[in-house]
Amino acid sequence: MAQKKKSVAKKKSSADGLLAYPEKINSRVATGTGNLKLQVRFITTADAKEIKELPPYFKADAGNTAFLSSGITVGLGALDKLDAELFADTVAAALAKAATQLKEYEIVASQAVYEKVGFRTALRLLAVAQNNAEYPTDFLKGADARKSIAVTSTAVVVPKAFFPAANEIYASALIEARHVAAMRQTQALPGNYLTPQTMDKRSQEVASRYKLGRKSFGRAELTRMGAGGILAVAQGSEREPRLIVLEYRPANAKKTLALVGKGVTFDTGGISLKPGADMHEMKYDMSGSAMAIAALAAIAEQKIAVNVVCAIAMVENMPSGTAFKPGDVYTALGGKTVEVQNTDAEGRLILADTLTYVQQNYKTDLIIDMATLTGACVVALGDFYAGLFSNNPAARDLVVAAAEETREPVWPLPVGKRYRELLSSDIADLNNIGGRYGGASTAAEFLHAFIDEGQMWVHLDIAGVGMIKKPFNVYTGSGSGYGVRLLAEVARKLAN
Repeated sequence: MAQKKKSVAKKKSSADGLLAYPEKINSRVATGTGNLKLQVRFITTADAKEIKELPPYFKADAGNTAFLSSGITVGLGALDKLDAELFADTVAAALAKAATQLKEYEIVASQAVYEKVGFRTALRLLAVAQNNAEYPTDFLKGADARKSIAVTSTAVVVPKAFFPAANEIYASALIEARHVAAMRQTQALPGNYLTPQTMDKRSQEVASRYKLGRKSFGRAELTRMGAGGILAVAQGSEREPRLIVLEYRPANAKKTLALVGKGVTFDTGGISLKPGADMHEMKYDMSGSAMAIAALAAIAEQKIAVNVVCAIAMVENMPSGTAFKPGDVYTALGGKTVEVQNTDAEGRLILADTLTYVQQNYKTDLIIDMATLTGACVVALGDFYAGLFSNNPAARDLVVAAAEETREPVWPLPVGKRYRELLSSDIADLNNIGGRYGGASTAAEFLHAFIDEGQMWVHLDIAGVGMIKKPFNVYTGSGSGYGVRLLAEVARKLAN
């Protein structure tokens, strides 16, 4: 008798069911040990001499780990050499292990450790490290192959004198860590799951959850408004582009912040096709849009008293018979003409239209745009910093100060008229590329050309730190979740 064939249900290439917004992890601060049986304990080399149950070979050098009956003990090295960066590296690795092995545990460190790292800094780093550990982004694997998370609750033990402040700091840190997870969630999805339409749905969810104003413009509306850059990049794809705008307007706000994000859900380079090696990583070219929308959600959930406009342009950059070509000239929103000499320099084209839209429709105190914009920025700074470009020293200093608070590294780089000269075109107002050298600055200067006189503006090129090969600090490999905490801190500083 012939065997019946088993029917195998095909998985739909859809993000539905994968984009449920991450919930806040079950963690709190406590003033004493013993409420939970096990511990993840961070100690210095001096502390190790006082703990009898440690094996004799364990000297508490940075990253050393001992598995004991009481839980996990982790070395931080000598106290005088400890800083926030080393602390972040160590706690992220240790809590990633703890999340798969311990059900309930306390996080314990000495008052000396907290004071050396900085109490606020340490609590914020612990919140993100825990949340990243408890929210793996392997959800497209089969159930048996996914990382098994054991932890159900944790408590961070703090000195009694620090407890009142700790509650407020940690509650805020847990909120921001949850939205970091939301950014990582969208970054992880490949281009057949995460499309302009998927991000449209995500924006609907965020708007509903936090009672935000929302507008979404498709191809017809973009054509009527004259958004030639967004339309040019999207014309090679079957998927319609979207310009999505969210508004957060608390009653007590006096300042307005605009967040503008690049959302290329997959970037082939278009007709100027990228090399095949590592092209799959171009699913991360929407990281700026994910950062913007997750930061807005973090700001809204914390009820920070600043108006926020979040505008994200969502497109696919594909080669086809209808794709835009090298040598094409298009008219950007606002009227400038642009010669496209390289279709792989597409992010600046959609950002230029989005920046113009924001300035035409809103009065803002500061515009920050964020984008995985240039490989040149990665060459200059590696994975470890976002390039920071600004037309205003006060705006630059505000973002630098916020970055120092959150330990989300930025590095200022130049823009100005010398770079504008490199963008000259024989047949249009601007060329979209500026030659071989200074690519991060010429890309930023292209955006600067679309900023109105007197408008404070910052551009963050996150091409390196937004999508990293190897974990560092509290950032996970691949989509890192970088920048959500930084932008929330900027909003907090503007509000104050």
